[in-house]
Amino acid sequence: MAATNSFKPDPSGLKFLGFWLTPGLNRGNVGAVFFASFTTVAMIVYLSLIQPYILTEIVGIPQDRQGMVTGYLALMQEIIVIALVGFMGAWSDRVGRRRIYVLGLCALAVGYLVYPMAGSELGLFIYRIPLIVGVAMAPVMLNTTLQDAPQEVSRGKWLGINNFIQGSGILLLATLLLTRAPQWYTGLGFDGITAGRLAMWSAALICLIAAVVMRVGLPVSTGAQQQKDNVLRQFLRGAKAALQNPRLALGFGAAFIGRGDLVVVGLFFSLWVTQYGVDQGLSTADSVAKAGMLFGIIQLSALLWALFMGIVMDRVNRVTGVIIAFTFAAAGYGLMGQVQDPFGSALIPIAVLLGIGEASVIVSAGALVGQEAKASMRGAIIGARDVVGGAGIMFAGFLGGVVFDAIGRTAPFTMMGILNATVLMLALVVRFRAAAPSVDQ
Repeated sequence: MAATNSFKPDPSGLKFLGFWLTPGLNRGNVGAVFFASFTTVAMIVYLSLIQPYILTEIVGIPQDRQGMVTGYLALMQEIIVIALVGFMGAWSDRVGRRRIYVLGLCALAVGYLVYPMAGSELGLFIYRIPLIVGVAMAPVMLNTTLQDAPQEVSRGKWLGINNFIQGSGILLLATLLLTRAPQWYTGLGFDGITAGRLAMWSAALICLIAAVVMRVGLPVSTGAQQQKDNVLRQFLRGAKAALQNPRLALGFGAAFIGRGDLVVVGLFFSLWVTQYGVDQGLSTADSVAKAGMLFGIIQLSALLWALFMGIVMDRVNRVTGVIIAFTFAAAGYGLMGQVQDPFGSALIPIAVLLGIGEASVIVSAGALVGQEAKASMRGAIIGARDVVGGAGIMFAGFLGGVVFDAIGRTAPFTMMGILNATVLMLALVVRFRAAAPSVDQ
């Protein structure tokens, strides 16, 4: 079993900011990818952060139903995403990433324009559809574009810096800026409903700006060869590759649990803290802002740790890196499930550990899948992985909503702690049986 990686750079590619890039990419392409990392994930996360405000202030759903409504919305979203995302990845192997990426960001913009116009529970489900289409397109294109760009020798560091950029976007755009927007608009004299709408329309503007940057900055096909296979056949090729490769299978399993981790933090951490704040006598806007601040601690620790984890992933066997990642994640989520007072000082070190686990899982699983995915079918493989990840989001979102209402507000974290420990056990099996990479340069 190889204890370390021994990939060599291809000197025909550009070395920029310490990263060896796929031949044919230039500095402008790199800048566009960095901007994509900064904006795309932040715009997805913001939907979860603003959700309690929409449920309470705009639609007026009682607290004792909010967990279940949140779970049902997540379930509907992931059913549609699962139906679309694999084909989007396979389609991008034919037409390139840029076209689908731009369409996805435009769909998010339309969704943020119409979603705050919902006036009932039914309206929430109907007006969420454009957002769901955008979620099915933009993130898979971000993930595929990120994997297209680096040479294998720099993949870990490249994913680490982009995870840092993504975390910065979440912290600055979603947490510090947009979650506070309802307070700012209320301070300007707008009522609570109008303030929420203006906040989401601000998010729509950011999505449109990102779409323009992707249209100008990304090449037609970022790294992958264009494929002429039927899109369904190309997608099935990607799924079959995971079944035949134990390291890809581990990466897919990591995606199932890792995406579930993200949805539990995004959906139920904010909902837990917001409800607790209202119980303590705070307004909904102040409670959302408090939740955003605490969420920011998680993301700050995640983005700082991602840089270190990227370096680790280029120095150790990447299955070993997955083992390290899920050790942190199992501990972080398990401990968060034991917290009783989210406003207490005991939450802070646990939030830091949870952020470390979150970043470690993202970087390690991404590096492992990118290492094993052939460029000619990378979109299909990552699309298939995102189908599995979508199933994980659906699982965690729905079951998390059930246990949130039935057991307690921290029950989703305990659930994910157990599941992360399960993946850790599977990673140990792969490490001792099939750790060697299947590609080299």
